Amino acid sequence: MAWLSDNLMSIVLLLAVVLIVVFIIRSKIRTKKSGRGCGCAGCSGCSACTSGKSDRRKSAE
Repeated sequence: MAWLSDNLMSIVLLLAVVLIVVFIIRSKIRTKKSGRGCGCAGCSGCSACTSGKSDRRKSAE
């Protein structure tokens, strides 16, 4: 029990960092699934990114 009370702040900080990383990963996955995850953050070339992906899909079929 002494170990837990001695390291409580470290444990809380670790849990907070893990939670932040989980939310970042979840956000990236949702962005990819929605079709907006071409690697750029809403630039004008995003339509080119998604059209390139659809061209690859069509050529594979």
